[in-house]
Amino acid sequence: MSLEPDDEPGVFERTMLVDTRKLGPPPKPAQAPAPAPVSPWRTFTFTNLEKVARTQGQLAERLRWLTPAAGTLETVCARLKALFDVDVRLSVESAQARPMTELRRFLGDPSFLAVLAPGALKGRAILEIELSLAHSAVDLLLGGAGETVGLRPLTDIEEGVMGYVVLEALKELVPGLQPGVPRPRLDGVARGVDEVSARLGEDGPMLAVHLNAVLGSHRGIVRLVVPSAVLEAAEPAVESAQRRDQRRQDMKANGRRLSALRDSLRAEIGVAELSAQDLASLRIKDVLLLDLLSARPDRGESGTAQLRLGLGRTGHFAADVYVENGRYRARITDIIPGEPGNPQGGESGGSEENEDFTNPELGVPPELEGAALDDKDGSDLLSDLPLQVAVELARVPITAEQVVGLRTGQVLDLRRGPGEPVDLSVNGKVVARGELVELEGQLGVRIIHLS
Repeated sequence: MSLEPDDEPGVFERTMLVDTRKLGPPPKPAQAPAPAPVSPWRTFTFTNLEKVARTQGQLAERLRWLTPAAGTLETVCARLKALFDVDVRLSVESAQARPMTELRRFLGDPSFLAVLAPGALKGRAILEIELSLAHSAVDLLLGGAGETVGLRPLTDIEEGVMGYVVLEALKELVPGLQPGVPRPRLDGVARGVDEVSARLGEDGPMLAVHLNAVLGSHRGIVRLVVPSAVLEAAEPAVESAQRRDQRRQDMKANGRRLSALRDSLRAEIGVAELSAQDLASLRIKDVLLLDLLSARPDRGESGTAQLRLGLGRTGHFAADVYVENGRYRARITDIIPGEPGNPQGGESGGSEENEDFTNPELGVPPELEGAALDDKDGSDLLSDLPLQVAVELARVPITAEQVVGLRTGQVLDLRRGPGEPVDLSVNGKVVARGELVELEGQLGVRIIHLS
């Protein structure tokens, strides 16, 4: 420390020298306590889940269309029970889609392997009966108690006996198959997996259906191996009467489960076609000229309507519309299924299979990816895109269970009176509301509200 004189005499200023290396950092100002750290969200993953390939789902769907009617398996068991004079039960355990190269994983060797020919199709399927179960069946038919005799291969006589059992089961199975499904027949017995592999080939996947079998006091496994090519060839057409009947049966069986699902049944009485650009430029008081109108609610006259649900791809209800007690009603006259390749059941439109309109020829070459594009683009072409605009007389709230119960001759209250506005919709979405007018001899809808 030193004392130095100031400018004025007699006044001194004290100056202190401090070694800053011995000083710590300056104290920080008081801050609010930091919030507790929040654990980040982590994706929950299920463990020990079976991985199902897309192919397995597709083959299982095909098998569903080829499955016999309900109760057919019980009929087969009743015939085998009468044949063996013991209790017989069959139940489906699982269905797996696997590569044909894994055939040895599913078929036993030695085992009883029956070759099945599905009608006139070239492909073949294999029905395997576990060897111990086959020995028990043969012993029962020959008057024994169903005792097994080890795992030795079946003799020629024993294979003939098992062939007779398969034929008896097929006799009961065939009547329960849906119309149009190829009728399976016995095409011989294979001697080992090598012969089966040679007859089926190793191309493509296969579907292996496992059934649990009970024969008196004996239990075993019955397997059905069907190549994917056979399932594909035997599958009925997408829009065949058989598939429509099966779909209707499924809806009836599961209608109550769908009772909570609600939608609207649209009563369409007219149609117009305009471009996407014209639709976007619609304004209030514009008049949309109609191509077709099957009823005149502006005059309170009767007519016809198409009752559609959702996108209407699987068909629609044809109905007569009339006025009763001041409100329009619809009497169902027919159920019109959708035509193949025409989801609207007769109107123009793309099929469900063409929803993905990706055109590989319109792809950008790799060398041009990321390059600056010309000012010209395809936006102007949207003006030529045609849209089907439906004229709706009314919409009726309805559940899936009620849809299943609709029948020809049934009457629905449309909850709409004569003279009330109509709705304009595209693919089931309401885009405007208007009133029917006549413009120079043509019928049209004057827009009074835009959605």
